[in-house]
Amino acid sequence: MKVPFVDLKANYYSIKEEIDAAISNILDNTSFIKGKPLVDFEEKWAKACNADFCIGTSSGTTSLELILKAYEIGRGDEVICPSHTFIATAEAIVHAGAKPVFVEIGGATGLIAPKSVQSRITDKTKAVIIVDIYGQPADYDGIKKVIAGRDIKIIQDSAQSHFGRYKGKKVGSYADATSFSFYPGKNLGAFGDAGAVLTNDSALALKIRMLSDHGRISKYEHELVGHNYRMDALQAAILSVKIDYLQQWVDRRKEIAALYRQLLPTSVTPLEEKEENEAVYHLFVIKAERREQLMAFLAEKGIATGIHYPLPLHLQPAFNYLGYAVGDFSITENLANEIISLPIYPEMDEEMVVYISKLIKEFYL
Repeated sequence: MKVPFVDLKANYYSIKEEIDAAISNILDNTSFIKGKPLVDFEEKWAKACNADFCIGTSSGTTSLELILKAYEIGRGDEVICPSHTFIATAEAIVHAGAKPVFVEIGGATGLIAPKSVQSRITDKTKAVIIVDIYGQPADYDGIKKVIAGRDIKIIQDSAQSHFGRYKGKKVGSYADATSFSFYPGKNLGAFGDAGAVLTNDSALALKIRMLSDHGRISKYEHELVGHNYRMDALQAAILSVKIDYLQQWVDRRKEIAALYRQLLPTSVTPLEEKEENEAVYHLFVIKAERREQLMAFLAEKGIATGIHYPLPLHLQPAFNYLGYAVGDFSITENLANEIISLPIYPEMDEEMVVYISKLIKEFYL
């Protein structure tokens, strides 16, 4: 049996008629930039996440950058984020002109550790970016507690946690500002790059909207210098169709994750889901000894796997100038050396999960 890491074709075919109709409508009307398709998506995504405002953007990376710039965070400022995340989180900080300050995670979950944040706060700290790694919401209240009394914003990087819940609240409804990515492989994926910002702050929403569209307040009147960071109407139309299926897909991911937890041998350890969370399992990640050998064994049997992420940000060559070294964040480094991402996507059937779990058990016998 062959099991791909993700099956975007199966996902497309499951709703092909609706997707094709949405694309055809854009082509027939040649409404490629802004307009009704984007407005409809923004209204639909904001409502689905219980947020007041949504601004569609060109990617999750640009969403984070726009939030930072809207808060006027830049040269001379510091922004805290976990070292265990995709580079886009820190890239946005650099592109805004600020300095990334990396912090430690909790080894059982991979989520940012509030105590580590507390130890890295200075008078230059302007924001903390919390990352909902693998689809599990980060500890927003824990971060809020350690920054209490300071003018520090909490920005939520929810690139992997569409429809996740934290203490009963939907991701996107409670942070100062929340960034989403709709990269094709995400739980809610476009047919190219796309992203969005959710917020309940009307002034912030207006500023981000202007910054994303050349700083304009009318077609040829520009209040400030902005960017061309808009979401294409084509992606907006596709995402509007997919939103209607997202909860169904999330529920299926949860079922697959529960089956993995039931069937996997004790030789490997799935990352924990905290009691107050409802994770949406963008990735199903385990800690495993002899990782490379296990991945090779699974590949021989037709099972695709991944590592998210093998080299922490504080050890990336791009950030050598910040002066971090091996050993600075031992929990992050140890996790990066142990983790494997197993296939998980809504179109998987039970037989696939049984097969993968059986192979892993066989490997460790």
